[in-house]
Amino acid sequence: MIIRKLRQHERGPVKDFYLALSHEDRRKRFRGIISDETISMHVDGLDFSQHTILGAFKQAQLIGVAELVPGAEESELAFAVRPDMRCRRIGTRLMERILVHAKMSGKGKVFVKFPSDNAPMRWMAQKAGMVVRTDGDESYASGELPALSAEELSRWFMQEAFAHSDYFNVLGIERWESLATQPRLAAPQIRKTLDEFTTWSSHHLNSNPSQRREHRS
Repeated sequence: MIIRKLRQHERGPVKDFYLALSHEDRRKRFRGIISDETISMHVDGLDFSQHTILGAFKQAQLIGVAELVPGAEESELAFAVRPDMRCRRIGTRLMERILVHAKMSGKGKVFVKFPSDNAPMRWMAQKAGMVVRTDGDESYASGELPALSAEELSRWFMQEAFAHSDYFNVLGIERWESLATQPRLAAPQIRKTLDEFTTWSSHHLNSNPSQRREHRS
């Protein structure tokens, strides 16, 4: 699984991910059963330059999304994982990564609101050291963020570098495999695509081989 920060041009996949959620999953993510139009408005309103949006990927498929929306005193967190990919610690890993992003951004306190019957979200919040309070059908978890340690900082840089590199490796491989199954491609087009992929691979896969061997070991 790859977890990386999403960019402005990936707004469409985020919208498609949320729109595919069932009514029940929408209730747990957005604290209410909301329409497709409301989801579209939510995603259209995301500011990728100010908000931190993390995506979890299986190959090149988006299977989980975490959001960090900055506030004056507290920053809000939100999470969603594709139903068929749950119970695999994806939500937990998204929580861990987005909390590091929050620390990197200088956030001192974070919170998350969720329906009281959302047991996985409650467990994730408690595991992250957040204090959970429940009032009727809604729960609220919050926590102070300690300063980023040198170890966390080093690990963050490594994770960010390899997450983006691994993701685009997957895209390159999938693109080549899809083209290889199309027998009607003209020879010049095949050569052009192969040259592009070879150039790209040489740059990305061999840019720092010593670190990549360390990462894979």
